[in-house]
Amino acid sequence: MQHHELPRPNWLEIDPGAIASNTRLFKKLAPNAQVMAVVKANAYGHGAVAVARAALGAGATWCGVAALNEAIELRNAGITAPALVLGYTPAWLAAEAIAHDISLTLYDAEIARACAEIARALGRRLRVHLKLDTGMGRLGVLPMDVAAFVEAIAQMPSLKVEGVFTHFSCADSDEAFTREQLRIFQMALTAAEVSRRWPDAILHAANSAAILSFPESHLNLVRAGIALYGLNPFDASSPSGQRWQAELRPALTWKALVAQVKTLPNGAPVSYGATYRCEGERRIAAVPVGYADGYRRAPRNAGEMLAHGARAPIRGRVCMDQTMIDVTDIPNVKAGDEVVIIGAQGQERITAEDVAARLGTVNYEVTSAILPRVPRMQVGNAPKS
Repeated sequence: MQHHELPRPNWLEIDPGAIASNTRLFKKLAPNAQVMAVVKANAYGHGAVAVARAALGAGATWCGVAALNEAIELRNAGITAPALVLGYTPAWLAAEAIAHDISLTLYDAEIARACAEIARALGRRLRVHLKLDTGMGRLGVLPMDVAAFVEAIAQMPSLKVEGVFTHFSCADSDEAFTREQLRIFQMALTAAEVSRRWPDAILHAANSAAILSFPESHLNLVRAGIALYGLNPFDASSPSGQRWQAELRPALTWKALVAQVKTLPNGAPVSYGATYRCEGERRIAAVPVGYADGYRRAPRNAGEMLAHGARAPIRGRVCMDQTMIDVTDIPNVKAGDEVVIIGAQGQERITAEDVAARLGTVNYEVTSAILPRVPRMQVGNAPKS
């Protein structure tokens, strides 16, 4: 990539080949299940349309999103694969879902009735998946209410039940609880006679961690989220985290160009609040990335970037649009040089997991928080299946 082609000196490089490789891994692990590419939140910051195309080209058959507008974005880009809104959709948007052939999640009888009435008035059927809460405590019908809910839905012919699903809360950390959630899900399906009512319904429960570690949860479809992007759903220090780290290919690299390098004297302050003062003469490089790009400000005076294949510590507070790094011990760094914020350079690598550990959060948040003003550039092409 030529730097003069960049709309900003701070950008993401997205590798569709990595998305395709990860998709094929899930197909190998769950050979009897369909794969849903979860591309909500702009594909966890990676760019929903490009990621969806790469995953579908590698064998995924569904797209999962959080909200209807995310699914409509895929449709407007010409993506016709089945798409499921995994989150809350107000009933008044049912007509839009029908118009764009998008499936909605239902877990509330009143919302279901309102959606069914809109579909009936249009003379159409709304595609829906029913969600059960087996231990997440978030959206979903509680186990004791499933039979009544399923009976109510069965009386609404303008709703086409495509699937029934649940979501694991601890598949990355608690094997026993995950298996208990699966047991509750299967018991609820049996009690509500789901297979008799809708014999072709897609049953799904497995998220990224469960795809990798709980084959019994694969059922008819698996939902690939964080692992689709080559990011580890497990703690990297755990046995599962270490096992899958080499199998997953990260798809995102975050880069920027150095804006200026200057030599500051001993005791000189760097950035807002003068929270860092130079210890001896230091060469400080300003990098045009900040919290308005999604590069978090806290904790202050912490973290690193890569310059010339070496680690350069952040000095002072991250600003809205700029961050300063110390390149005193890295020879010949100059304005216009590439630095890597997340990704590899030379023999060094900074992962999304590294950044998450520094911030006390998870890799999901690190990439999802990268804001739209950071351009997404596709690097290479996804190979065909």
